[in-house]
Amino acid sequence: MVMRYLRISYTLVIVVLIFYALWSSRLHLNSQQCTSIKIHIDTSDDLFFINADMIKEMILSKEDSILGKAYEDINIYLLEEFVNEHPNIKKAELYLTVDGTLCVDIKQRKPLARVFQDKDSYYLDEKITEFPLSDNYSAKVLHVYWDEIMPSRFGILSKLIDLINSDEFLKAQITAISFNEKDELVAYPRVGDHKIIIGKAKDLENKFEKLKIFYRHGLGKVGWDRYSMINLKYQNQVVCTKR
Repeated sequence: MVMRYLRISYTLVIVVLIFYALWSSRLHLNSQQCTSIKIHIDTSDDLFFINADMIKEMILSKEDSILGKAYEDINIYLLEEFVNEHPNIKKAELYLTVDGTLCVDIKQRKPLARVFQDKDSYYLDEKITEFPLSDNYSAKVLHVYWDEIMPSRFGILSKLIDLINSDEFLKAQITAISFNEKDELVAYPRVGDHKIIIGKAKDLENKFEKLKIFYRHGLGKVGWDRYSMINLKYQNQVVCTKR
């Protein structure tokens, strides 16, 4: 009976000590002042839309006196929400450390294509969602030309980008795609002064496989500038127009 009482008493003491430590730590943390800002931007995909100075300027525009301010007076959640509103940011995480540092971790939106539409231009990210260009950086991605946005074109483009990016040769060779009013596709290569007529977005895997075979066994023999047009629209054949 005595041993049971001691065990219960010991457990209660431990629980009280834990709660006291948490309360004391929280009290100390709330009174802790923010003394510095540490910003980390993920540039692993060679993306440089934003930099640390831009993020710091954003934070100070929202919380101009954040340095020297007590943690309890900083609304870290609203500040994080504000930073996440930047159009080139995919995700921002902000947190305060026990040594007085506001840490900011930034992941940028990754563009898969740059669209040219009349006088407008914008990027499309991994979800084929629009986001604006940056004055700070221009990404080297597939260029897409069309006259207007249509939901059907987003679907076509998503499949086309996946196909091109999954093939190292196509990714290196195809630099631009255009849509005509019938949603027929034309591709423009990096090497060779010719157009590649793809036609409707059907049987794309076979069409590009024909193109790669023709590049290896056709243009490799007669020269990359022999033809002005390479047409992949027809089944089981490649039709070329001489220059």
